[in-house]
Amino acid sequence: MIQEFSVENYLSISDKQTLSFIATSDKSNLEDVSVEVKPGLRLLRLALLYGANASGKSNMLFAIQALWSLLFKPQTEEHAEIPFYSPFALRKGEPTRFHIVFWALGRKYEYSVEYNREKILGELMMYTTPGGVLSKLYERNEKGEISFGSTVNVKINERNQLKSNTLPNHTVLSTLNKISVDIPLLNELYQWIKQNVHEESEHDDIYEIAREAHDNPALKNVIIGMLNKADINIIDFELLQMEMPESVLAEMRAKGIDESLISKLRTRKEILFTHSAGEKAFTIASSMESSGTLMYFRLARMLFDLKERESICLKDEIEDCLHYDLLVHYLKMFLETESRTQLICSTHNQSLMSEDWMIRRDMVWITEKDHECACTQINRASSMGLHKNVSLENAYRIGKLGGKPRLGSTLIWED
Repeated sequence: MIQEFSVENYLSISDKQTLSFIATSDKSNLEDVSVEVKPGLRLLRLALLYGANASGKSNMLFAIQALWSLLFKPQTEEHAEIPFYSPFALRKGEPTRFHIVFWALGRKYEYSVEYNREKILGELMMYTTPGGVLSKLYERNEKGEISFGSTVNVKINERNQLKSNTLPNHTVLSTLNKISVDIPLLNELYQWIKQNVHEESEHDDIYEIAREAHDNPALKNVIIGMLNKADINIIDFELLQMEMPESVLAEMRAKGIDESLISKLRTRKEILFTHSAGEKAFTIASSMESSGTLMYFRLARMLFDLKERESICLKDEIEDCLHYDLLVHYLKMFLETESRTQLICSTHNQSLMSEDWMIRRDMVWITEKDHECACTQINRASSMGLHKNVSLENAYRIGKLGGKPRLGSTLIWED
């Protein structure tokens, strides 16, 4: 679980911006929406990011994703550019900086990294020992030198292997994607990130979801159960793969159609959804299903990850194509599932700010575009001094919290 995340000089974010998941002193719904990671410290499981279009909501999600990707995905070529270097437009050439405090495997970790287009300029990973003391796990400087803390037992050959395989343009931990070393603390952390941290677009491919469900009955049961609870009346689904006849492929070649396009068209995928209609049933192809049904199908897959393990999931505009009641139903299902998981979303649905369900003010963040520098600023709703008797939803609607577009006249053709 993430305790705190900071980013500087990335996409629309110039100055350091910080998201905190530490629950405030507010007692409302506290046990329902948070996890106590150590006595007296509770971390929130849900964060909602609001703001006008182009204010930086999505960029905060992409920043979190970029950090995990740096930790997990190595570069294969020494001189390849770091793909996650996307500095603020007015700070090109300056380094990007990430900092995160998170809990995994029963330990607290703190990680900082600084990098530019060509190389990692420095990184530091700290962790809590069994005695609860925050100690250095490893550190890497701009020269590429890697050192380990006094509490970490690393043999000389393991240290040398790690150093020789850690290229300037990727992180120490991501090197474990290429080599195997006998350093349990590193291996355990790498595997945790690999299994438990999910990219924003990870569950966008409905055909891949259907394939996974075919191989995993537990997953299929969860998806079907959720579709039933959503009043979509789907009772089954099946992935079909249909090969295009050779005669048709030959005709396409004769017409000069590019072979790469023919290869893509050779196999056609379709999902057949079975709907109940009283005592009868009928099937509908996925290409004919509503956008809302397919979106909920994807969200059901994401909830399976959030239920099964200590997952961290990101979702941009989670309300897309969904009725408000169904969206709240989904978020309640997530929060009512006991697990050390987090869901971090951007949304434009102002009704989610209604405090008559499980939402709290410390779970809501407002992104604002600073019109002096055109950069993203982010603020927590609970820190904006709003009186407890004032509706959070209404305060946002009328502009008290910011994060709304500054709109001009509705007259397009003005004299």
